[in-house]
Amino acid sequence: MGVTGTEVAKEAAEIILLDDNFASIVKGISWGRAVGDSVKKFLQFQLTVNVTAMVLTFVSAVASGTEESVLNAVQLLWINLIMDTFAALALATDPPSPSVLDRKPERKSAPLVTLGMAKMIVGQALLQLVITFVLNFRGRQLLGYADTEGDVKRLKTLVFNTFVWLQICNELNNRRLDNKLNIFEGIWRNYFFLVINLLMIGGQVLIIFFGGEAFKVTRLDGREWTLSAGLGALSLPWGALIRLVPDVWIGACLPPFLRRRWAPETIDEEAGATTHKDEDDFRPPLRTYTFVRGQRVSTSYGGRGFRGYVREQKQRVLGKAQAARSSATEVLLPAGQAVSGRR
Repeated sequence: MGVTGTEVAKEAAEIILLDDNFASIVKGISWGRAVGDSVKKFLQFQLTVNVTAMVLTFVSAVASGTEESVLNAVQLLWINLIMDTFAALALATDPPSPSVLDRKPERKSAPLVTLGMAKMIVGQALLQLVITFVLNFRGRQLLGYADTEGDVKRLKTLVFNTFVWLQICNELNNRRLDNKLNIFEGIWRNYFFLVINLLMIGGQVLIIFFGGEAFKVTRLDGREWTLSAGLGALSLPWGALIRLVPDVWIGACLPPFLRRRWAPETIDEEAGATTHKDEDDFRPPLRTYTFVRGQRVSTSYGGRGFRGYVREQKQRVLGKAQAARSSATEVLLPAGQAVSGRR
């Protein structure tokens, strides 16, 4: 207790209630989880934009005859402003929802990028790359553009506009980290998110209409605006489809070293217990002994020293495990003869 508690109790405690109200613990846990979720939301959004922009810029520059990327430097600066500043303010200001206390606490060794986040990052990046590649390499044939300088500039503007709309709509997907479909939960309580998204949309409209030579863009008509916004909105149903894929299925397809970190629940409990049983049986002494020199410490291990003691204990445990495995693989015949199961 911060008010009625003694100084000794305050020094020994890990949590001090400044208002002597136990409801503050619930509020503190809710905001603590909200802060952790905000970091993960921003990281998920930023990794998606980074992967897509990097691959799109590199591939379009390599495939171009003039070695020019479909996104120029000034456009990338605007995308970077969306990705770093606006997205951080929008996604980091979400208040905790009532459902934030329904989930179990995360373990200390839990990775920062979870399996669900990786699933969303890869899925959204693939969708954005497919849309932008189709527009960049087949947009002239699909939309009926001529091979003139004006139509080439219009096509690049369309790709840039579509890419930005994909990020704006994907920001809504990143408001949730779990597999629930309601991405609009609590959105009206976060005024920062609403205002910042309106600023991004307004800034993009101003760039297309008045950017001109500074951004190397040209004005788009109503059909092209509808196409850009419609393709960008595809990330919303695509995100719902990604969430419908169970994380257990994805984790079962991963190699073992990734499954132990991202999806430990998919590992067979008996196999995991057998794998770590030998390690759990051995408990070496305190690490402090490795830095101590002297006759007393040396004689406490029978004159072998710490390293010799550890080596001997490991060999003893491994010998017991080998004997247990050998006895478990033997099959007894009706006549009483033991035949090894390994052939």
